[in-house]
Amino acid sequence: MTWKPCAEPHVGDVIRWKEPIWAPPNKKRGKPDNIGEQLVTAAVVVISEFVELKVQDVEILTLDEGGVFDPLNIKKDDTIRRKPSTIKRGECERMK
Repeated sequence: MTWKPCAEPHVGDVIRWKEPIWAPPNKKRGKPDNIGEQLVTAAVVVISEFVELKVQDVEILTLDEGGVFDPLNIKKDDTIRRKPSTIKRGECERMK
């Protein structure tokens, strides 16, 4: 598979991007901790205010030692929604 940088995804594209993995907050009103990074590959289904995606693969790139992580956070065939700015921030790439 060949990937090229993606400035803006379109419906039907298969894209991938990096996003942080967040741990549950330690305190009731605490901020969640960033414990790693994952690479998400998904097909674009709908684009509106949010981009709706059908997940094809999730790969853990980094994970802090001792990080409490739920591996079922995102899994294959899930439908997820992300802001376009979130996808662009994660170095979005489109499958050629």
